[in-house]
Amino acid sequence: MKKLLIAAIILLPFISKAQTAGPFGYKSEDRYLYYGNVVDVDASFTVADLYKDAKSFITKLSLANTKIITDDEQGGIVAVSIEEPATFKTQTGIGNEQMTLKYNIKLELKKGRYRYTFDNILLTYIDKDNKNEVHTLYDVDKGKSGGLIGVGRSKRVLKAMDELFMQKIDLLNHIMKKKSDDF
Repeated sequence: MKKLLIAAIILLPFISKAQTAGPFGYKSEDRYLYYGNVVDVDASFTVADLYKDAKSFITKLSLANTKIITDDEQGGIVAVSIEEPATFKTQTGIGNEQMTLKYNIKLELKKGRYRYTFDNILLTYIDKDNKNEVHTLYDVDKGKSGGLIGVGRSKRVLKAMDELFMQKIDLLNHIMKKKSDDF
């Protein structure tokens, strides 16, 4: 019995392929960190209906630096690259520090369901060495335990980024539940 329990504990991380990364909403597969899920909607929604909703979602983001990568209405794929400014709390929690997020959104549409993926996430902010550097989500996640200098900076960056992405995912899920006649 003990051997079975030990084997289960050792193999559990390998069995669960995609796991959420702790208190944050992104998932982790080795070094690939992303936000994504398959969402079922009304079974009567066609790919064309979901395509209209997806285009409405991209429009409602109202971001100036949005580049369309793929726009395939027949294949049911909409992919965009986005760069947007954001902020995260200072160590004291009184003010905000600036950061820039770059990421891709991919929406794959099928009858009655869709898959969203927010990935290739890059964060640019002034780090503890007072340099404005680009960090991958993996690197920021790896350093979230903090340290003596810049205690908790990575956690504060991840928390602000996570809140921003969760708001976007909530907006996406809200828009995709209804048929849109906008486009």
